[in-house]
Amino acid sequence: MSGLSKEKDIQEFMTPPNHKRFSAKKLFDESGKIKWGAIAYIEKGGGGPQGNHTHSDNHIFIVTDGEVKVVMGDKEFIVRKNESFFVDGMIPHSIWNNGGQTAVVIKISVEREGV
Repeated sequence: MSGLSKEKDIQEFMTPPNHKRFSAKKLFDESGKIKWGAIAYIEKGGGGPQGNHTHSDNHIFIVTDGEVKVVMGDKEFIVRKNESFFVDGMIPHSIWNNGGQTAVVIKISVEREGV
């Protein structure tokens, strides 16, 4: 599975019914049981791990500032501010700052389905 922002309702900001001066954007759908979460500050030129890794948990990366490059197998995906990306933990992967400023990323680790 690649990025989670494929559907229109996930890509765009909108104002929900009965809200005022309120703009929201869905970042992901149900993706398994949440195990833990973290926030990362990835400095210019930083990231990791060097040499991709795998593990049993999946990740949801939410970029709150800057821009990152997620490497999954032999593919690279650019994820920008206010976008999210789903990483299958069993596919070799890493995350790298792809911009000129510190990138801020919230990482949510979720249990793989059927485990």
